[in-house]
Amino acid sequence: MKALVYQVNPLGYVTCKWLRYLWPGCLTTGLNGLSLRNVDPPALPADNWVRVRTLLGGICGSDVAIIGQKQPIDSILQAYSTQPMMLGHENIGVVTKVGPAVGAEWLGRRVCVEPTLNCIVRGIDPPCPRCQAGEFGACENFGDEATGTAHLPPAVSIGYNDRTGGAFGEVFVAHESQLVPVPDGLSDAEAILTDPLACSLHAVLRTDLTDAERVLVYGAGMIGLGVIAALRAMDFAGRIDVVGRSEYLDQWVRRLGGDDYLRLPRARKARSAVIAERTGAPLLVSRFDNPMLSGGYDVVYECVGSPQALTECLKWTRARGQVAMVATGTGRDVDMSPIWFRELTVIGAYGRQIERLDGRAIGTYQLVHELMAAGKLNAEGMLTHTFAPGEYRNAFRIAMHKSAHKAIKVALDFR
Repeated sequence: MKALVYQVNPLGYVTCKWLRYLWPGCLTTGLNGLSLRNVDPPALPADNWVRVRTLLGGICGSDVAIIGQKQPIDSILQAYSTQPMMLGHENIGVVTKVGPAVGAEWLGRRVCVEPTLNCIVRGIDPPCPRCQAGEFGACENFGDEATGTAHLPPAVSIGYNDRTGGAFGEVFVAHESQLVPVPDGLSDAEAILTDPLACSLHAVLRTDLTDAERVLVYGAGMIGLGVIAALRAMDFAGRIDVVGRSEYLDQWVRRLGGDDYLRLPRARKARSAVIAERTGAPLLVSRFDNPMLSGGYDVVYECVGSPQALTECLKWTRARGQVAMVATGTGRDVDMSPIWFRELTVIGAYGRQIERLDGRAIGTYQLVHELMAAGKLNAEGMLTHTFAPGEYRNAFRIAMHKSAHKAIKVALDFR
């Protein structure tokens, strides 16, 4: 089968670190470790696994961060992945083979595979406390070396190892517990958005909006737009301001329920002055025009992942407010003073879990499908670009430069 594979060549990596400024396209070549290869289809790791034929594989911001060398060279995330990686964790596919312990009714069904390689998937018994609580996005065994009956390598999900394959390949494998049936009324183009919308919805459910009147969504990419949609789907009636850069996103922000789309000036003092005016918070300035607000938003969702974004999110949150870190970022070179000085609650939001909502337990993927089917979470049109697998370089080029192409979600199309 054909699969997009990433494997770092140290010399090539360092070369591209400098060459990318003259030739950005080097990042999507074999020199940087990315190639479309003919590989053997992954075998079923255990009897309760299935094989899935990929229909669409969505390019996530984390995929762009890996290929675009946005993560630090010593990122701790390397301990939770194994190279070579058969990339791709956002998916929709069709079950084509079932193990002896899996019911034949799964054959031929369209599914979204929840990609997390948690204790249940790995066959670890007993599961870690987080998995026992249904919080499998926080599993303690992602980095384990082949423990459990499935003997999986260190990896947080499909797409970060070569044992399970990934959604940038023609087929991949999944544990029965990862299978989420796609409702008949949901198109492939809508279903491929399940994972990013689930990440956004999980972030919203991680925060306490009981007394919140105004929130800020920092970043209007796929995750930021998903946070807006999830807030309204969860019946948040307060004000939603959104910070972004590209003009074309204004219509998406308003369509999904945002109240105002802010394209801020470049100077940091001027940026904070705009937020101060909107929130009524006094603007204070330290040496070298370093700004700080005395007040701000009740809840802020950080959906960019850059040091500037996280620093500004911390500064623009009111005392004892909440900052949800949703994007993939390292936090290096961030001014942490507002956390202790303003007694902020900083919340990490990674992936999905069994959500507790209205007295019931439901998987984040299933909840996304339920909200989409009910018309409360409208993802129509958010898949803006699709490419054949052989066009992966163009696909990543668009995903890396979304503004220039007015892109929201980019996917590889195996149909």
